[in-house]
Amino acid sequence: MKRLIVTRRRKLASAMMPFWVIPGSKQAFMAQFGLVGDISGHDVFGQPVQRIDMAVLDANGARIRNGEQITLELNDSVCTVFASTQSGSLSNEVLLQGGQVIDGIESYYLNITAKGGFKTISYPWFE
Repeated sequence: MKRLIVTRRRKLASAMMPFWVIPGSKQAFMAQFGLVGDISGHDVFGQPVQRIDMAVLDANGARIRNGEQITLELNDSVCTVFASTQSGSLSNEVLLQGGQVIDGIESYYLNITAKGGFKTISYPWFE
C-alpha cells in the first residue's frame, strides 16, 4: 500500500477549474481514451475544447480544487501519477520514488500548480 498526499497551490489563473489526480500511466490513459497530445485545443474564443468527459475523470482519479490537499491510497503496483483538467489537458507524469515510510506506509508528497492562465489554456503541472 502507498499513500499519496497532493497539495494544489493557490493560483488565480484557473482558480475555479478543478484538476483530477490520476494514478497510473499517462500513455495508457491517452491510448484508452484516444487523446492526442497533452494540451486540449481551443475554439475561436480561446476557450478549451472538451475532449474528455467529467464522469471518466471521476472514475479514474480524484478531484482537487485550488488550495486543497488530498490523500490517496494506492496499490503497490502504481508507480506513476499525472493530472488532468476537465477539458483533457494533461500534466507531466511523475514517477513515485523515494517516499517516506510513515506509520508503516510508504508516503509520497507532491505539489501541483497551474501553468498557463489568462491568455493561454491552463493545465496542471507537478512541481
